[in-house]
This record gives sequence, C-alpha cells and structure tokens, in this order.
Amino acid sequence: MRIDINQKKIAIGDKYQVFIDGQLAYKASNELFRLLSVINLCKTDDFKPRLTINKQWFFWKPNYTIRLHDNRTVEFRADSFWKMHYQCHVSPDMYHVYGHRGRKFSVYRNTNQVAWWEKEAVSWFEGDNYTITADHDCNVELIIAFCLIIDNHKSKRHGDSAVSYNIGNIGAEVKAFNPYWSPK
Repeated sequence: MRIDINQKKIAIGDKYQVFIDGQLAYKASNELFRLLSVINLCKTDDFKPRLTINKQWFFWKPNYTIRLHDNRTVEFRADSFWKMHYQCHVSPDMYHVYGHRGRKFSVYRNTNQVAWWEKEAVSWFEGDNYTITADHDCNVELIIAFCLIIDNHKSKRHGDSAVSYNIGNIGAEVKAFNPYWSPK
C-alpha cells in the first residue's frame, strides 16, 4: 500500500492531506493557538478525529501522546534521540521507528518491519511531502501518526520559504535501512 502525506503550511499551523493508493482518505491539522502542538487526524468524510497527537514537555528526548479513536492513550517517545530510534507501546505490540541515513524511516511492529517512508528532498512553496510504503494489514492510522510526529518534531518550521532542501540524517543510526523489504 502506498500512503502519500502532503503538508500545507499556513501562518499559524499546518494542514495535511493523506492519500492511500491515490485516493484522498484522511486530513490532519494542527489546532490553532496551542502552546504545544495538537494534531487531529480525521477521515475525509468525518470531522470526528480518528486519533489526536499531543506534544508533551520534554528536555532532551521528544515525547508525544496519541489518543486513539477508542479513547486509549499511548506514548510515543525517543529511545535514542541522537540515533533516531523511537518507540510506541500499543498493547500487545511494541512499535519501533528507526531513522536512517538520508531522509528514510522504517517502522517495525515487534521484530517485523511493516512500513517505511521517505521525505522529499525538495519542498516547493507548500510544505513537506512523504511517501510511505506499508503492509496492507498494518494499522494505517498509527503509521500516519508516527510520520506526522516525526514531521512535527523535526520540522521546527523549516521550509517556510518558497523552496527548501533537506539532505536528511548524516549521523549515527541504530538499524540500517533494509532496501530488500517489500510490503505484504
């Protein structure tokens, strides 16, 4: 499955359109006038959030909570900020998000890879663009949330100019990118 996330930067917050296999399926947006980011992900035909991402206060390692549609709350946190390894425990599974050299991230559920994404190198006018490749049976909304969290944490409003270029990570990584992985 292919998931495309296209960001549109506005004066105070960000809005995202999420396409699944070419069809607009979700919209996400930052709530306005918040000290810490709050991002709501909704299906295009419904205004009730499927999940809500809340940025938490942190000193070194980023920390977010995700409130799921069934009102369960899970925590997304950095295990190793410098090596870009993040974790999220969604009972009974543990999700790991690994940043790689360049602009790539991989998502593992327990020990099995379920998705990966890459950020576009050049952003023209609108904002960042991500392309996610994922298993057809994965939790799509959670994978989208992970990508939105990384975007929220890493962007720091970069790209507000007409054109921005991102070379990605050039530092250490916990797990090397698997170029042979393909979705089920």
